[in-house]
Amino acid sequence: MKKNWIPFLSLVTFSSNLSAGLLPVAEHADVRCHFEDGAWSCLLKIESDDDLYDPRIVFLPLSDKPFLGSNAADSGARVTQSSSAAFSFTGAEAGDPLWVAMQASPGDGEAWPGFDNVQIPSTFGSYIPSDPRVTQTLARPWIKISLVNYQGPPGKISHFSMWRSFANQAPVAWMSTFQDSIQNDYFYAAGEHVHLNWGFTAQGIHRVTFQASAFLGPGASNPTGPSEPFTLIFSVGTIARWQATWFDAAELANPSISALSADPDGDGLSNLIEYAFGLNPDLAGHAPLSPGLGLPVHSLVRENEITFQTLTYARRKAGERIQPDVYQAQFSNTLDEPWTSEGVTTLIQGFPPAQAALNQDWELVISRRAIDPAAGRGFARVAVTGGDGY
Repeated sequence: MKKNWIPFLSLVTFSSNLSAGLLPVAEHADVRCHFEDGAWSCLLKIESDDDLYDPRIVFLPLSDKPFLGSNAADSGARVTQSSSAAFSFTGAEAGDPLWVAMQASPGDGEAWPGFDNVQIPSTFGSYIPSDPRVTQTLARPWIKISLVNYQGPPGKISHFSMWRSFANQAPVAWMSTFQDSIQNDYFYAAGEHVHLNWGFTAQGIHRVTFQASAFLGPGASNPTGPSEPFTLIFSVGTIARWQATWFDAAELANPSISALSADPDGDGLSNLIEYAFGLNPDLAGHAPLSPGLGLPVHSLVRENEITFQTLTYARRKAGERIQPDVYQAQFSNTLDEPWTSEGVTTLIQGFPPAQAALNQDWELVISRRAIDPAAGRGFARVAVTGGDGY
């Protein structure tokens, strides 16, 4: 079997990003657990380049766009939790959002994880598991995938679940961090390629850790022992994807480095501000990732005999669930009085031709308010509210 632990720097696809972040796998990829010479290896097989990757250097992104159907244009990962008790194992309340890596084909740019293997058929013993969820009546060489740990986004109550869907049938729940009665094991046979639904109840970074095991036979005897634990990292939502792109697996597990409130480069700007204005969180000095991005610019503009206190800045385009006050321009005549957005008008426009590539994800914003030119001075800022919706 081909085994590749490829150095991450050889996989970087963002010319402006020199961080030690993770590689996004926004496509079909399968967990391939293989047993050879008395030891397991569990790697991620990525379809587009037919290679194998250490799970520690990649992440699986899920967007906050609504799911519109398999292969639908611009379809995302967000669905609405069913009111049926058959789906209670997800941990989401009826009507709440649930983000799902789909069993069937997802939209473009969404992670589509599954399981496969190229195990020699005679490696494992064939048997019929006692687990009632395994409905096959013929003995097969089963590989068992067990959930051994789950870490959701810091500061949030969240759950992970895995299930298979069948037409006109109730779902079969294989894993749930919410429902204790579910045994967190999944069985698939050597030589098989399978997909399931992977559900998450919150936006943010999710770390799901598994182990593989099997029996060498005859039947359910002579166990292989479990593989080393391996962790799949999922990012749910735009800001979580940004965090996984900039921070490696260890840093994502350390809120003092990767949390929105953290300032890992020590330049006085939190990760939320670096994200909101297109700055480099690994490089002190307020460095924008591209011309046209960066911190807001404050100026006085005279127009039709009126003086305007003006803020010009780039902001990320609003998604399906972003509230309009995520970026809020605020002004003050003196720092002794409250900041205010009263009387502020905002113009949204495209970037100039030399920066037109930014128009896909960003918009150029001009916020201003009329002032008495005799005031002599003024102050301005953009307040950024972070959290769900990104």
